[in-house]
Amino acid sequence: MNFSDRQVSGDRSASVCSTFSAVATRFAGATALICADIRVSYANLDAISTLIGAQLRRAGLRRGQLVGLIAHRSIEATAAILGILKAGGAYLPLDISYPPELLKYICRDSDLSLTLVEQALSETVDVNSFWSGKTRYITLSEGLTGRSADGAAGEIGRAGDAATSEPAIGANDLAYVMYTSGSTGSPKGVMVPHRGIVRLVSDCNFVGLGPDEVILHLAPLSFDASTFELWGALLNGGQLAVVPAPHPSLDDIVEAIRVNRVTTLWLTAGLFHLMVESRLDGLQPLRQLIVGGDVLSPPHVAKALKALPSCRIVNGYGPTENTTFTCCYTIPQDQPPSGPIPIGSAIQGTTVYVLDANRRPVPIGEEGELYAGGAGVALGYLNQSDLTAEKFVEDPFARQTSARLYRTGDRVRQRPDGVVEFLGRVDRQIKLNGKRIELDAIEAHLRSEVTVRDAAVIARVDSVGRRSMAAFVTPGDLDPHLLRQSLRAQLPDFMVPASITVLESLPLSPNGKVDRTRLACLEPASESAACPALSRPNGSTQSQLRDIVANALGRDGIGLEDNFFDLGASSLDLIRIHAKLVEAFGLVLTAVDLFGHPNIKAAAAKIDGDIEGATTFISTAERASKRSVALRRARLAAGRTRTA
Repeated sequence: MNFSDRQVSGDRSASVCSTFSAVATRFAGATALICADIRVSYANLDAISTLIGAQLRRAGLRRGQLVGLIAHRSIEATAAILGILKAGGAYLPLDISYPPELLKYICRDSDLSLTLVEQALSETVDVNSFWSGKTRYITLSEGLTGRSADGAAGEIGRAGDAATSEPAIGANDLAYVMYTSGSTGSPKGVMVPHRGIVRLVSDCNFVGLGPDEVILHLAPLSFDASTFELWGALLNGGQLAVVPAPHPSLDDIVEAIRVNRVTTLWLTAGLFHLMVESRLDGLQPLRQLIVGGDVLSPPHVAKALKALPSCRIVNGYGPTENTTFTCCYTIPQDQPPSGPIPIGSAIQGTTVYVLDANRRPVPIGEEGELYAGGAGVALGYLNQSDLTAEKFVEDPFARQTSARLYRTGDRVRQRPDGVVEFLGRVDRQIKLNGKRIELDAIEAHLRSEVTVRDAAVIARVDSVGRRSMAAFVTPGDLDPHLLRQSLRAQLPDFMVPASITVLESLPLSPNGKVDRTRLACLEPASESAACPALSRPNGSTQSQLRDIVANALGRDGIGLEDNFFDLGASSLDLIRIHAKLVEAFGLVLTAVDLFGHPNIKAAAAKIDGDIEGATTFISTAERASKRSVALRRARLAAGRTRTA
């Protein structure tokens, strides 16, 4: 497939704003955004985002200043991001599914003084629960899509030149900050400049991007896959089809692909595997499918290649610190993979090196650490100069003395044809469902508990190939259920281990270090003994639901009121459970319903139409409050015991 004819040429030395301005002028009447039955043209998006930028400048936004964004995927959120950039600011997406303590840390660390809040969320989210400083909140109004370009232009004109004159924004100006897992237990903010985004989507050599592409906007705004989705469409004259549901089901994704005639899709490896297992037919309309964020399963890829002969399937690899993608590999249609799938070659505007411990190139075919350079390299970590100096090092191979390389921490080797193969990590970082996780960070949180003497966390793969995390803690009289609740109060769900096993002591190697190899051989213990007493299902719905959940999570002994997340379920697990529920009961429960009723009793009541049973489920806020009180009491008791 030749993509060059469909490419909109871009200048990687330009900013997102100047690039978008040129595209909006060229494709003024073309559709830029699609959401349900609403379509917004490039001219309208340009005018609306300029209006938002003017509002932000009147609110005092300065060039280079961070603006918080509390919003789900939407037309308004997309316009707000563009407006923030036009005003000279940078956006910081805040995921409201994160625990308040984690959000509080991010807000404090980034020193936010201005935050845009989606109107619907402003009525349901208590922003004061995670912000302890002074910040100004501006509601991101709904109905922006109803304004014509001429109407918005009139409002802009009435605002006056001082408020609407856009600052000169350069390629090295900060565009966004996204927080990733940190090995010390505290997340770190990656600072991505405009040049990184422009480089990612201009003159692409790994997919075709242009005015005839429709890209699905499926990733959360706090996940850097959204960078490719947003700007892959909007900086190339394409259409961005927005999936507004915060927790779309497999059927929602398939329907969005069909209705919007999506041609290009990005999926995490875990979601790709699930789609292949359950709804492979729904990917038929695609021309391009980028998958990544974790190691791909060759059998799943082989099945997809056979079923999608007209679709280009690309293995996409890259850390947030190098703006979404570093290397990509187009999987040959006529050569189904029989072994590990390579991560490929450097994408446009990118250089990669395989270096030894002394940062010298290793011979072709030998193992080394992957270093990434070029226009995609981030500016560093927000407020962490020491870590920035450690990870972003001088590029000895570049002509410019200011050029930097990012140390990925990935062990790789390069084949004679230039293709790079991923071998593992030099540290204890993993990728799970597309999210980067530092195992040391979770251990640090566990060891901070007054009841825990020592802890070890490992990655494991079960008998059917599902990847997860397992935690092991000492001493032997701990309550793993209470520990899980504490972790959930501090960490996002994807960082909470699927199992917590209590041991009298951790196994040690001859040199006195924790023997993680022996831990990997242990079967994770069930936490059901520490959970509420099991009760019998009172009907066929509860029985079927319990079987589905037990199979999806690979565990028995599930209580009717056990929270699925407390049992180690991830968001991907709930999507898998929902797909099985659709097969068993039909479309009587949406994915959002399942996330809102994450236990067997409440979900079954929702399926059976038992309004009282479904609505008496404890809300997230009530659960968090009760959990907080219980944890404080437990910690005080443990502290008194330890002191004694």
